[in-house]
Amino acid sequence: MKFLYSILALVLLIACKQSEGQTAEKSIINGTATPIYLDEDEGEIVLTDYFTDTTVIDSIASGTDFEAALIENNALLRYKMNPETPLVTNLRIWTSGIANDIPIFKSTKKSFEIKVPKSLGDFSELQLKGEFTNWQLQPFELKDNQWVYTNVVTPGEHQYILVGDGIEMKDPTNSNSISNGMGGTNSLLSIATNEEKIPFLKTQNISEEGFTLTTSNPVLSIVAYSDNQRIASENITNQNDVISIKLPKNNSKRSHIRVYAANEFGRSNDVLIPLSEGKIITNASQLVRTDFQTQVMYFLMVDRFKDGDASNTKKVVNDSILPKANYYGGDLQGVLDKINDGYFKELGINTIWLSPITQNPEGAYGLWPEPLTKFSGYHGYWPISNTKIDYRFGSEAIFKELIAKAHDNGMNVILDYVANHVHKEHPLYKQHPDWATQLYLPDGSLNTERWDDHRLTTWFDTFMPTLDFSKPEVVEKMTDSAAYWVTHYDLDGFRHDATKHIQLEFWRTLTKKVKERTDRPIFQIGETYGSPELIRSYINTGMLQAQFDFNLYDTEVNAFATAASFDRLATTLKQGLDYYGSHHLMGNISGNQDRARFISYASGDVRFDEDAKKAGWTREIKMSDTTAYNKLAMLQAFNLTTPGIPCIYYGDEYGSIGANDPDNRKMMKFDDLDAHEKQLKAQVEALIHARRNSMALQYGSTEVLQANATAMVIRRHYFNDTETVIFNKGTEAITFEGITVAPNNYKLVKQ
Repeated sequence: MKFLYSILALVLLIACKQSEGQTAEKSIINGTATPIYLDEDEGEIVLTDYFTDTTVIDSIASGTDFEAALIENNALLRYKMNPETPLVTNLRIWTSGIANDIPIFKSTKKSFEIKVPKSLGDFSELQLKGEFTNWQLQPFELKDNQWVYTNVVTPGEHQYILVGDGIEMKDPTNSNSISNGMGGTNSLLSIATNEEKIPFLKTQNISEEGFTLTTSNPVLSIVAYSDNQRIASENITNQNDVISIKLPKNNSKRSHIRVYAANEFGRSNDVLIPLSEGKIITNASQLVRTDFQTQVMYFLMVDRFKDGDASNTKKVVNDSILPKANYYGGDLQGVLDKINDGYFKELGINTIWLSPITQNPEGAYGLWPEPLTKFSGYHGYWPISNTKIDYRFGSEAIFKELIAKAHDNGMNVILDYVANHVHKEHPLYKQHPDWATQLYLPDGSLNTERWDDHRLTTWFDTFMPTLDFSKPEVVEKMTDSAAYWVTHYDLDGFRHDATKHIQLEFWRTLTKKVKERTDRPIFQIGETYGSPELIRSYINTGMLQAQFDFNLYDTEVNAFATAASFDRLATTLKQGLDYYGSHHLMGNISGNQDRARFISYASGDVRFDEDAKKAGWTREIKMSDTTAYNKLAMLQAFNLTTPGIPCIYYGDEYGSIGANDPDNRKMMKFDDLDAHEKQLKAQVEALIHARRNSMALQYGSTEVLQANATAMVIRRHYFNDTETVIFNKGTEAITFEGITVAPNNYKLVKQ
């Protein structure tokens, strides 16, 4: 096999090797060619993630970095890294004489071992689950009276717990632990990252020919791209820790430069620079709503936002449904009204995310035990049609007008789409019951809410069949239904529900159809609770651009609502930049429909160790500590000054209180805000406008300059624009570089 690889590499090298500068025609890759993160030194790469038609692939331009061969009719590429392969390298694929370049990141995973003496627990079986197993149980082996577990992980911190004969516990051999956010603790595995030895890139100067970067540590390898084509090595110089890059000619209305570097200790941060007609953008006024890096998202639940048309308000008439779980009357007309009166524009929002608007059932379903109640489908997540708008929300005409008005005001509209499941009244399920997964597992137990151990088949409830996406006919039908929304309407994208519960083939098929059937940028962001690796597995050119970062949010809640040190938040922030890229599009939420309101945790009115959903039904949540408004302002400031897409859950701009569902879904309040609410809303507006007017906060490098028990300092830098945000959750004022910040407050400073 090694001989075969060598012959293939030599033939391809002779046939296809050209100067890196000879890239007269643009790459045919539709969208940014996202980096390929390798887990192993040999394996396969799915090329359909980058090419909608792999039959156009001619060959691979091979060099000395790795060996590669096309297989499966060019759909896959089999590779083998060499020991000398740098941590950052490039894959060039030729299509009819056109160069298409894709960054490749060599695996940085390290092996580790956990040993637990048998004397510490008389178990017949010991298992482990954690972030590096996606919380799936994996066994220890018993060797010489020791339980032994081995694996490989990416350097950094990873939470885990042990399970002895079914009982969960911390690792008795590891004193390093962390709160799990639910009243308990997890053990913490730490693998050194060598952060202080890795290069850190910062933009420096712009010249007529290009630009320069500085680096904190020596760089051994560097790759730079103009869109999806590598910038020739002769146009890159690296002397005395200053990297100079000459820009290729590119007259496109919008193009991007990307830079990746590494040394023997690890990969650097990456650099992203937007260009307009070949010129580097330094003024944020040149950015537009389709520059997804600039998005500030607002998530609203249609039924709970504003009732703009009383004629379509219709509650489910059923005494078993308590008012909190019935329709309130919000609709698309109400959203349109708030676009027209300037609410979103004044706030600074440029992307509106609507909860699902497809037709939901008329009846009462489910059951909550205390107080005893059923539910209506007011939230939209129980579809009985995948293409028809629920009459209680409006009509096709109103929806089209809403989208058009949003666009007139410089705003995107993305739609929450439910593909994972349907309601049992859906005609699809009635006609094809075999298209659903099994409600009962082979052992006879219910296959409901088995989020991790049966994540691709589990049902959310007994009246919500999960579709079986291992069947090609189901994938075909449901991807057609989803694509309908961006072909029939001028929508700008999707928020996809329950992403991790659907096979990857669905996302690949959908994205291919979206690209083939539309001629505009379509943004797709998913919902996945799980490890960073699981989350990242759905993000690439051929699937989704991003997912929501719930791991970061959980750490934010802990950092800003409790006395926990900021160091864990700083670590989680940097971990996200390593996993998803320094300029990722991950959604950074202020809250959502499945969590108690942050402000109520911060005020102490909802406890971390209680069932927040039960609290939402059985207690009236109040505001007992108004310092919580400052804490929410700090969380909003964190989201609006760090990489990713800040996403405000409706009402969080003024501090809507509440426990979990349904208490976190109150009717939106536009008037009669009290002084604290008005002040918070003004702070959020100022933060949004600061972000949207700053290149540093949208495209800059990110450094955590300080993180301790009560203070955290983050700096963003982009050429001549530098922004520093200082957080102080202590009881005394602090000073950083001459900047004083009051207790329980933050300050954003342009330098």
